[in-house]
Amino acid sequence: MGNLSPIARSGVVVRRAGGQGVRVSDTSRIFISHAGVDRSWAEWASWHLEHAGYDTELDCVDWKAGENFVERMHEALERENPMLVLLSSAYLDPGRFTTDEWTARFAQRRKDVDVKLIPVRIDNVDLRTGIWAPIIVPSLCDLPSEKAVQLLLESVGGVLGPPAPATAPRYPDSPAPAASVDAGPRRPGSLPSVWNVDRRNPAFTGRDGVLNQVHDGLSGAGRVAVQALHGMGGVGKTQVALEYAYRFAGEYDLVWWVSAEQAGLIGEQFTALGVELGLVEAGADSTVAKSKVLGHLSGQQRWLLVFDNVVDSEDVLPWLPRGGGHVLITSRRGNWQQIAHAVELDVLPREEAVRFLAEQLPGVDNDEAGRLAESLGDLPLALAQAAGYLAETGMAVAEYRQLLVEETRAVLDLGRPVDYPRPLAASIALGVAALSEVDPAAVAILRLCALLAPEPIAVDLIVEVAQPTEPYPAMLAPLPEVIGRPLVRQEAIGRIGAYGLARVGSGTVTVHRLTQAVVRTQMEPSAFAELSVHLQAVLGRMYPGDPRDPASWPDWGRLLPHLLAVDPAHTDDPALRLCACDAVVYLIGRGDTAPARQLAVNLFEEWRHRLGADHRDTLRAASEVIWALRDLGEYSRLQPLVADVLSRQIRTRGESDPDTLRSASDLGIILSLLGDHQHAEEVGRDVWQRRRQVLGEEHPDTLRSASSVAATLRDLGRYQEALTLQHQVWDQRRRVLGEEHPDTLMSANGVASVLGELGDFQEALTLWQQVRERYRQVLGEEHPDTLMAASNVVSGLAKLGRYQEAMTLGQQVWNQHRRVLGEEHPDTLASANNVVSALGELGRYQEALTLGQQLWEQRGRALGEKHPDTLRSALSLAIAYLNQGRTLPGRRMAELAWKGLRKQLGAQHPTTQKAAEVRDTAMQMMGGQAGGNKKRRR
Repeated sequence: MGNLSPIARSGVVVRRAGGQGVRVSDTSRIFISHAGVDRSWAEWASWHLEHAGYDTELDCVDWKAGENFVERMHEALERENPMLVLLSSAYLDPGRFTTDEWTARFAQRRKDVDVKLIPVRIDNVDLRTGIWAPIIVPSLCDLPSEKAVQLLLESVGGVLGPPAPATAPRYPDSPAPAASVDAGPRRPGSLPSVWNVDRRNPAFTGRDGVLNQVHDGLSGAGRVAVQALHGMGGVGKTQVALEYAYRFAGEYDLVWWVSAEQAGLIGEQFTALGVELGLVEAGADSTVAKSKVLGHLSGQQRWLLVFDNVVDSEDVLPWLPRGGGHVLITSRRGNWQQIAHAVELDVLPREEAVRFLAEQLPGVDNDEAGRLAESLGDLPLALAQAAGYLAETGMAVAEYRQLLVEETRAVLDLGRPVDYPRPLAASIALGVAALSEVDPAAVAILRLCALLAPEPIAVDLIVEVAQPTEPYPAMLAPLPEVIGRPLVRQEAIGRIGAYGLARVGSGTVTVHRLTQAVVRTQMEPSAFAELSVHLQAVLGRMYPGDPRDPASWPDWGRLLPHLLAVDPAHTDDPALRLCACDAVVYLIGRGDTAPARQLAVNLFEEWRHRLGADHRDTLRAASEVIWALRDLGEYSRLQPLVADVLSRQIRTRGESDPDTLRSASDLGIILSLLGDHQHAEEVGRDVWQRRRQVLGEEHPDTLRSASSVAATLRDLGRYQEALTLQHQVWDQRRRVLGEEHPDTLMSANGVASVLGELGDFQEALTLWQQVRERYRQVLGEEHPDTLMAASNVVSGLAKLGRYQEAMTLGQQVWNQHRRVLGEEHPDTLASANNVVSALGELGRYQEALTLGQQLWEQRGRALGEKHPDTLRSALSLAIAYLNQGRTLPGRRMAELAWKGLRKQLGAQHPTTQKAAEVRDTAMQMMGGQAGGNKKRRR
């Protein structure tokens, strides 16, 4: 059949049935505002309005693929064209984009009462309260098709008046009508006269995008349009097809459902269709019925055949009619390229899974529903089973989730939905049993995948696991003969997907977490343990490279989920333990510090219990805990932990062991973060010297020590020494690591910082801007290092007197820091300090004072009252007081800052001297005020 959408048009030229272009004004076109779930209503309304002579604009029809949807929507809402609003429960859902559409139109109406709004109700949504209550809203739902069309036209005509006469549109690419005019689609929800579809699922949720995608695919004209929904078992293929049939039923005169799992029964169902159409008698031969039905359908336009649960494309190929109708196929297999356009169905998006559970379990809040959806992997069948069982028994969600871990197979056998033939666990078990009869190698691959993560598993990893070793797991015995033969291997992997037990992508296999759990329950404990040990050994060998180097991060990203799945905290494999520690480094380098800390703490605590507090791997894990805490800004916890690790390493490994030197380096960095720069320099220089002797002059660890010393020299105010050393390290890192390695960029940032302290503000700003751009390209917009570089750009702008630019960027960076790192992370507070300074320079003294007071208190909590950064905030607060003429509190804060900085940094440090200047200024201001008072007293 042809497309039932309004006629294709280009720009503002509308092509009507006679082929003549009619130029219309944008402001005269009726924009149809609707929710995605109500697309069938939108197309129905558009068709009948066009038929009557009105011009319409409908996003899914008039906007071309690839256009900017948000931009086009903004343009449509900005115009003063009439808006037809299809009100429904979905439309008024606050979480949908439609909220922006109707609220924007109400805002326009407040400014201009002539702006046109035409609301109609298409379901039984309650409009008795709220903004829509006083507005008359006609209801189209539950009316016969003819009366619904009449009421729609009356509603539009009552606002816009009668349309210009026009020739009725026809379906695109269909023959021009002879004597009769096509009546168009029926009201959505009205069923055709020939219909055998099972009852609609009242709990169906979401999938609007998939349903509309299928509809677009089926609406192509010129041949039979065939769409094939495919995906793993339990993903909801049949339910989507069922919903499609009901949602778009008004567009068809015939909808026939064919259960195709057993190909031999298709003929009987075609015979039943022939009887329904009056083409054959009951009991007719299926061959005759097939011929009659296919012949009839080839001459018709508005029909839909659904072939559900097809096992093989060859099973349905002989039953596909010719002509202009639609065919929708559901199958676990994806090999439909020759006869259909394939649409792969995945699990529900988390938001839709949560909405489904919340609707089915009214007492469950969204957070609880989200945790349950995560445990079930968002698989529709599992969600339906869980909702049914919980609703029936009243079991707590937390208890169900716990049982799901402890007794997966038993739990997945509970609560089978009435419209699914068997529970999820039984369905998976039957699939595995059937696969084992056909391809033992495929089952072996499935089993090894069941012990990895429910994330894409690279075929290369499977090949590595399958390589023969001594010992070799008996469970993988079928693989050595297959794994080295790419064609045979890929056939085995393809069969896993064909049986609905996995998703097969380009070079990857993904097994759902619940499928994995059921497959694991089928394994003998000894075989499970044997395969686990083998996997741990293989993964430990698959080292992706330096975890600090972004070039290795894609490989780390692919390996990490599977590394964690084999539980490195409990492994006896030394290589896997080392790899797990470096995985923490990778996470920190990538900016995922919170999960890095969780992993590091888990490794440290478990290894301390199993291996002992002095074991090398335990201490390595402790070092990663230290680094994670440092990046999270939890400085107060660092010194005792690093001191304990360092003392154990010195005792067990010696002072010059690389691991000991790593911890000593950590100590120097922590001392500097805590404001003890003098002690930090002593420790840092000692480590630098030892690393040069042990590792060499240009080893990356040696260069890290040199960079730390240079940073400490800057903190101590020894800027020229710092600049010389930073330049040296920057040159070495560019040569050893490359221009865009994060360590190289950190050195460039260090050079710029010292240039700024020396007063070369323009060169510093130029370099900071370059560093920021490189960070954005390598690490991303909101990586902590990128934000640090952006914060430095703010400082450079301010030093050049570009205060408004500094204020704009500073506010942005501060907001990003708060979102990424939290309100009181030291880096967040440094960003806030930039904003305080910019506010003061712009004369916004009260804002500067308010934020400065807050910042001083926050730094005191986070860093301690004597930390140099806290004292710098006290100095900024003193300046803010003085700018407002409040000399007494200004002098007190300046005195506090000067005394503290003199003790922490020394009297000659530039920041201490600045504090002394501010203190002296405050005293002079007070003296002037006192003199003025005496004069007045005379």
